[in-house]
Amino acid sequence: MHAFEGGPDSGRYLISCNDPGKLSQFIQSSHQDPGLQLIDTLGPIDTPHTAVYEMAHAKAAELQERFTHSGGLKIEPDQPLSMFGM
Repeated sequence: MHAFEGGPDSGRYLISCNDPGKLSQFIQSSHQDPGLQLIDTLGPIDTPHTAVYEMAHAKAAELQERFTHSGGLKIEPDQPLSMFGM
């Protein structure tokens, strides 16, 4: 899993969830993890649907494994937007 920005060992990742409450809980608990740096949230302030984090690629792989088993949350590399695939 490789992310768009960051150094060779880290990058930006999107964490999303259809359940805003579950994502909000993750965001609150992530403040205690020094390996996760919250960059931004997307959606309503009180109920975001996506969070952007800077983290090590190894941490992203760990979260992906955890999310696979717990369900609900999804993680993916932040990709640059381009018009018509350019």
